[in-house]
Amino acid sequence: MAGVLDGIRILDLSRGIAGPMTTMLLGDHGADVVRIEAPGDDPFREQVGYHAWNRGKRSAVLDLKDTQDRQTLLALASRADVLIESFAPGTSERLGIDFATLSASNPRLIYCSITGYGRDNSHSERPGYDALVAARSGLQWEQRGWVGGSAAHLSGGEAAFPDFEIPAERVQGAPREGPIFPASRFPSLGAAYAATTAISAALRAREVTGRGQWVETSLLQGALAAGVMSFGTADHLDAEHFLTWVSDRRAPKGLFECKDGRWIHCWPPNPRFILSAGEGETLDATPDLTVRKDPDRIGLGPEEIFVLDHYWQPMADTVKKFTADEWTEAGATAQVCIQKIRSPEEGLTDPLLLADRVITEIDDPLLGPIRTVGVLYNLDTSPGEVRGPAPMLGQHTDEVRAEATAARANPATDTGEKLPKGPLDGITVLDFGLAVAGPYGGQELSDLGANVIKVNALHDWYWHSNQIAMCCNRGKRSIAIDLKHEQAQGVVRRLIESADVLMHNMRYPAAVKLGIDY
Repeated sequence: MAGVLDGIRILDLSRGIAGPMTTMLLGDHGADVVRIEAPGDDPFREQVGYHAWNRGKRSAVLDLKDTQDRQTLLALASRADVLIESFAPGTSERLGIDFATLSASNPRLIYCSITGYGRDNSHSERPGYDALVAARSGLQWEQRGWVGGSAAHLSGGEAAFPDFEIPAERVQGAPREGPIFPASRFPSLGAAYAATTAISAALRAREVTGRGQWVETSLLQGALAAGVMSFGTADHLDAEHFLTWVSDRRAPKGLFECKDGRWIHCWPPNPRFILSAGEGETLDATPDLTVRKDPDRIGLGPEEIFVLDHYWQPMADTVKKFTADEWTEAGATAQVCIQKIRSPEEGLTDPLLLADRVITEIDDPLLGPIRTVGVLYNLDTSPGEVRGPAPMLGQHTDEVRAEATAARANPATDTGEKLPKGPLDGITVLDFGLAVAGPYGGQELSDLGANVIKVNALHDWYWHSNQIAMCCNRGKRSIAIDLKHEQAQGVVRRLIESADVLMHNMRYPAAVKLGIDY
């Protein structure tokens, strides 16, 4: 199946998780990824995740301290489109495979460095491990959170209602003070997504300028991206609508145990729905109980923590009357956000996720059939695919050496064009995103030089005033409009005619109803 990156040649010299995940994402969409591995075993090969991060790639063993092997790499780099490395700062220069050296013979090369803390700073030599970066960045403390939320804590301000206490059983986390170890590798995950986005933008820029460039990110930046809703300070904490209960560690987050011992997540917590639908001996959920028809629904202000605490016990008692499946079905009927909390094993065996390619099955030569994450994003006309298992160490060394012998350097193609605002200069994006995921994507495109227009509903003013929205809307322009009005739809159509990208994270039927579907 054709991928959007068919024909793109990538050399992966990275170790750990972030670099291999980056090349996994690019390889799933057609790039030819060759892992250049040192003689001997990579310690990360012992991790089960290795077989997912390195799927569909080729493996060649080269000793970069050996003159002949280094010449082989230089020949491969002379025709490569992208090279990714995660060496400690200064290592690539000592090996003679740094950006300056390689780009001299291949000016179209996009060279990506993923470090622990960046280069040329006082932290550059620190070990770049997820757990240590999470500890140093404050992410482990952020797993627990702060009374009143991180913005108040980091800004040195007083938490809202500092003396208000909520019983421990209503609060998430271990019943002790102190940091919490994050099980997910957030620094590497964030760095992988950042590197993938930046490399994609650099490929676009090369189409305009004819030149490659040096792309850099770090595990530290990945950790900060993971905490984007919380990491930040403000001079005016008392600004109207800025602070919310959402990041206050005391606030109940809508997790409830059901009759069958399973749990549900109701987000945001919805007392009216839970107490009304579960009032009798059977669940009575109707569309009239939708959040949109609830004048008393939980707001975002810090004072709502009193409401959450007041209703927690009645909600917990009501949820206990019915099973998790019954509550999930009731939420779907009333269009209230409720999800049964499942184990990873349940998720990996869900036939719907397999059918949608969210989960894929790979026949691994060492482990046998494994189920793991599928293609992370789908493109309509070039959807991509998982192209096979992770390679054995050095499985393709001979053929890669042969390719190096026959390699012809990429010709210089400098067009003289410049992109002063960044690699996405000249791209116009219409951002219909809601909450965090959609707008944060638009913000990343804006940071890379795109002209991003945030299309807001008329009632979005309260949302755009809070600390959550502040983390994901910088660098954009905004238009507030009522899409249900005929004249407004005409305005949007004219914007669409001149746009390169339209993005939203609505349920697709909602996009169809508003006339902004593909």
